[in-house]
Amino acid sequence: MQEDQMKILKMIENGTITADEGMKLLQAIGGGEEKKGSANRISKPSHVRILVENEHKSKPVTVKLPIGIFKAGIKIGERFSPEFQGAMSEVDYDAILVAINEGTVGEIMSVVTDDGSHVSIFIE
Repeated sequence: MQEDQMKILKMIENGTITADEGMKLLQAIGGGEEKKGSANRISKPSHVRILVENEHKSKPVTVKLPIGIFKAGIKIGERFSPEFQGAMSEVDYDAILVAINEGTVGEIMSVVTDDGSHVSIFIE
């Protein structure tokens, strides 16, 4: 089963499928069923959603990632990419990681960048 998961992650990385499609595939091969219940009751957050809106662009950009991939991406980006550090300097990743570890759900951060982009980060 781990081979299948890696294939799906590679497809996401290569742009063959979207992150949402990849999540559906990963859930399908995992055989797990989503727990039913109140929309406000989440036993454990599983995704980070990043919404970027810019007044100069007509369509907002939304990225939804599993928390594990988000955490790994932060570590890799900070370690190997100076551009990552510069471009994302206004985002406090330590605060995001603390919120994830505490089980916080909902919008945890909203930032307006120098170019006027509005970045909102949600834990779902």
